[in-house]
Amino acid sequence: MNVKDMEKFKTPFPESDLEWRLQSCGERNGKIWGRALAYITSRAVQDRLDEVCGPDGWQTTIRRDGDAYLCTLSIRVTHEDGTTEFISRTDGADATDIEPVKGGISGAVKRVAVQFGIGRYLYNLKDGWAVICEDGQYRGKTKEGKEFRWNPPALPSDALPGGSGKPDSKSAYSQKPKNNEPVDDPELIKQTTLLESWINDGDVLTGDYLKKAQFYIQNKDLEGIKRTIEYCKSQKQA
Repeated sequence: MNVKDMEKFKTPFPESDLEWRLQSCGERNGKIWGRALAYITSRAVQDRLDEVCGPDGWQTTIRRDGDAYLCTLSIRVTHEDGTTEFISRTDGADATDIEPVKGGISGAVKRVAVQFGIGRYLYNLKDGWAVICEDGQYRGKTKEGKEFRWNPPALPSDALPGGSGKPDSKSAYSQKPKNNEPVDDPELIKQTTLLESWINDGDVLTGDYLKKAQFYIQNKDLEGIKRTIEYCKSQKQA
């Protein structure tokens, strides 16, 4: 694979290669609302690597670090002069509650793939409005314990194969449903306020870590916010 081929990593995935989770949900005026985030599957990452690099053009190394798993993804690149080298990136993910080892490794693979541009467009997509319906594909539960079913929002054409991979912020995907106004998630507000205090501290979050923290806050990524807070605590204790 040559360097120019790396642009192929950024091609949007078909919807069948995506998985979804609720970012937040609640009830307002008797109507349930939910916002959902899309992710690529680890299998889709591997298929994309095979497609662009060839089965023998990439490799991963997994190691455990406490309760987290780190994945180093190395990709073989051929330069114009015929020389080759492996370009490597490393990222990690915490063990999951269900199948902790498998879930942690899978999360680490997906995260490090983003560093090469694979599925990165989904981060720009932010979260979309879930379709609440009785026969929905997914199950959800509000903080008050009310269960409901939902389907993923329809993706804009920019986030589908053949699109640019740069979602249109004016797409119906990101528009709030009529008469279904959301309320802020108390846990999100609490964790955001805590992370902002670390940012204002100015001693721990600098450079890329500061940019990521600001990105998580802007996109209301509760998981990313919590992960950054744990990083801040570990740095203070070091």
